[in-house]
Amino acid sequence: MNPYQAIFDRLAAAAPAIARSTPAERIDKLRRLYQATYDLRAEISAAGFEELGMDGKLHLIPLKGEIQYFCERLEGWMAREKVEAVPELMGRDAYVHYEPKGVVLHLATWNSPVLISLSPAISMIAAGNAIVIKPSEVAPQSAELVKQIIEKAGLADEIAVVTGGPETAQALLELPFNHICYVGNNRIGRFVMEAAAKHFAGVTLEMGGKNPAIVAADADLADAAAKIGYARHLIAGQVCLSPDYVLVDATVKDAFVDALKTKISAMFNPNGTGFDTSADLPRIVNERHTLRIKALIDDAVAKGAKVVFGGEIDVAKRFIAPTILEGVTPAMDIFDEEVFGPVIFVQPFATREEAVKEVAKRPKPLGLYVFTQNREMADYFIDHTRAGTSAINNAVVQANIATLPFGGANHSGIGRLGGRAGFIEFSNPRGVVEDSLDQSQSSMMFYPPYPPEAAMFIEHMLTP
Repeated sequence: MNPYQAIFDRLAAAAPAIARSTPAERIDKLRRLYQATYDLRAEISAAGFEELGMDGKLHLIPLKGEIQYFCERLEGWMAREKVEAVPELMGRDAYVHYEPKGVVLHLATWNSPVLISLSPAISMIAAGNAIVIKPSEVAPQSAELVKQIIEKAGLADEIAVVTGGPETAQALLELPFNHICYVGNNRIGRFVMEAAAKHFAGVTLEMGGKNPAIVAADADLADAAAKIGYARHLIAGQVCLSPDYVLVDATVKDAFVDALKTKISAMFNPNGTGFDTSADLPRIVNERHTLRIKALIDDAVAKGAKVVFGGEIDVAKRFIAPTILEGVTPAMDIFDEEVFGPVIFVQPFATREEAVKEVAKRPKPLGLYVFTQNREMADYFIDHTRAGTSAINNAVVQANIATLPFGGANHSGIGRLGGRAGFIEFSNPRGVVEDSLDQSQSSMMFYPPYPPEAAMFIEHMLTP
């Protein structure tokens, strides 16, 4: 028997009552969730320092705003949504009734472990679902804190937190969840989709990708370098939206690289004592991932790429210095593989058409960034590329915006998270057509036998 069958059965039994919860009841749950998280902020902070070398409570900044946004709008979202009266309704009323998916599984990743466990759960709670959260085993302290938060919030009867490794995830995926949410890489995303297909479960997948930044010749190079350098090194580059490579107009390539070096040094080595002494540069989550990133650099260098900045690595300390590569080719693993670390490569382009073709060589990314001072140029790159999200003259700022749907495209993701898009993602929009409750006032129905004039009426309806 599946070791988590009893948990699933308990939640499935509770799901109908949870589905009937009122807006006020769901809002109360969200507020309790945030209060419990806030009460454990010191423990979350300490776990972050241990696991990623940074203050864990910094990851929680978006959580408060997201919950507040939901609380202020949830009652309106849950209301029946009337639709336009079209001829096919023949005078009947019609509306969308948002009902929960049912029992939802959420598989969270480790780079912002508490936030990524809880943020999608906000949408799931708001939509009225029963939930299983499996935090990542790569951040075990944070995983235990997620469990404590749910218990402290008094939500354990309808949200189960299950900890464990890949075998735990595999066992959970065997159960007939109504919907599965996964945040991580697309290699695991494929397994999630395969498992979901066995039960015709819906899926929400947020999987990152090889994110490009495009720097046009007219861009403010200092500004672009600062923003790209900052975005690449958030959580030491362990962010799904971080830019992985920069396509820069060949006429300003050298100037941009110089600016990027200057800005990265100013942020993470201002005193010249070494990047390894920076309190603001987090660490790689474990030695295995450190070795993985090192292997990408080593492979690129062995095949002809050049390290033009950084490159220092201390596996035991889980430290990788900010690193810039040039001369990367398709023969190198780093050309296609998401680094998820503080390494970026710069590649020149001669024309904007060439830059667009370069982006198209890889699957659609989660984020794509354009730096230019020209409106037409910005629109060109947005119109001629495909990505889950984008920013112009900035990077990573498109995440955690309550009014924007967040997600990828194909390889980088399926579905949307955040705000009303997240509420809809974890709801079933049931279409309802309603005739009058007073049948004397109901719309006309047409029953056989049909008169000869019916054929003339049909012909009239079909006439262009």
